[in-house]
Amino acid sequence: MYQRFQTENLLREVQNKYISVLIGSRQVGKSTLFSIVQKQVQQPFSVYNLENPLHLELFNRGYTSFIQQLHSKLVFIDEFQYCPNIASVFKAMYDLQPDIKVFASGSSSLEIMSHLKESLAGRKKETILYPLSFFEYLSAELKTIAQTDGIESVSSIDEWEFYTNRFQNFLHFGALPGLYGMTEELEKREYLFEIYKTYIAKDIKSFLREESILSFNKMLTWLAMNNTSQLNKHSLSKIVGVSSRQIDRYIEVLEGTFVMASLPPFSKNKSKEITKMPKFYFYDQGIINTIIQDFRPFHLRPDVGSQKEAFVFWELKKYADIRYAMYYWRTSDSQEVDFILVKDRLILPIEVKSQWDIKKIPPGLKAFFSFYPEVERAIVFYDGLEDQLLYENKTIFFAPHYKASKALELL
Repeated sequence: MYQRFQTENLLREVQNKYISVLIGSRQVGKSTLFSIVQKQVQQPFSVYNLENPLHLELFNRGYTSFIQQLHSKLVFIDEFQYCPNIASVFKAMYDLQPDIKVFASGSSSLEIMSHLKESLAGRKKETILYPLSFFEYLSAELKTIAQTDGIESVSSIDEWEFYTNRFQNFLHFGALPGLYGMTEELEKREYLFEIYKTYIAKDIKSFLREESILSFNKMLTWLAMNNTSQLNKHSLSKIVGVSSRQIDRYIEVLEGTFVMASLPPFSKNKSKEITKMPKFYFYDQGIINTIIQDFRPFHLRPDVGSQKEAFVFWELKKYADIRYAMYYWRTSDSQEVDFILVKDRLILPIEVKSQWDIKKIPPGLKAFFSFYPEVERAIVFYDGLEDQLLYENKTIFFAPHYKASKALELL
C-alpha cells in the first residue's frame, strides 16, 4: 500500500467541524486515501458511495431521509458529484448536526463544485489530490518511506544514479496509483487507455454536446503534443476549428476535471513583460503518452525538455499550500524563466534544464535579475549533481530534477 502525505492532514481534520472535501481526477486514489484514514480513526464510521444506486437514492431524497438512518458521528461519502442536490445536504448537516463529521470525495461535476463553493462558504475545507509525487511513487516501489535531503545537500554519485534512473521510469508511465504493482508494459498501457477512454466516454459527454466531442478530442491531442506551451486561445480556435468561446468552455472542462492546470505570467512591468497568456500543464505524463500514443524510452523522445518542466511544475503544485503562489515569467523579447515561486512577497525564480554547464547562468535568470534586483536566490534543476554559484551577490542553486519539491524549503 502506498502512502500519501495528505493522510496526516486528514486524520487531524477528524476533530474539526467543517466538511472535509477531497477532490481530484479519476483514479488518483481518493477512495484509497479515505480507506487509509478509516483504518486509523478510533471511532465508528459510515461509508456511502454514490455510484451505488441505493446510496444515491437515499441522498437524492434529501437531508432528512439520510440523517434518519445514520448511526455514527463520522461519515465518508464517495463520488458525491452524482447527487445533484448534495450541496444542500452538506449545508444542512453542517448547520443542523454540528456533532457529525463529514468527509466527502468527488471527481468532476463543474456545476456541483460551483454550488459547493457558493453554499458551503466557511463550512468546508478543500483538498485537491493529484497523482503520486515522485517520493510517494518511490516509497511504494521500495516499500518504505523514501526521502532525500534539501537543495543545498550534495548527493553521492550512487544516490544520484539511483534516483535519476527511477525518475526516468516515473515519467515513462506517469504517476497514477493504479499502476502500482503492475510489471508488464502492455498491462500499464491498457490501464492508462481505459482511464482515457472512460474520461471521454463518461465525464466529457456529461459536459459537452455529442457534436462537440470530436473537436474536443482534436484540441486534447494538440494540447498533449504541446504540453507546457503558452495557451493562445485565438490560435487554438483556428487549429481546432471552433470559436474562441468554445475553446474557453473546453479549457474550463479540462481544468474542472483536474486534467490540466494553467500557470499565469508574473508581471510588474506591463510594458515589457507578458501579462495575459498562461501556460498549460497536463496532470500526468502517462495520460499524455496515451493520447499521443508514444511510449518510447525516455532518451528517444523529442519532448524530454517539456516532460522535465512538467514534472517540476507538478511536484511544486502537489506540495505547495496556500502560502505559495506560482507563475512563469516572459518578456516581450522572449526572455523567459520557467517558474516564479512567491511566498510572503519573497520571490524564487526556477529554471528547468537538461544538460547544463553549471559555470553558466541561464540567460532568462540574468534577465529576471535585471528586472528584479532584490531577488537573492534562484534554482536551476538539471541532469547533474547539486552545486552553487554566486552571481552578483545572488546564490544560484543547481540540483537534480527529482529534488523539485525541495524548492519550497528555500522560501
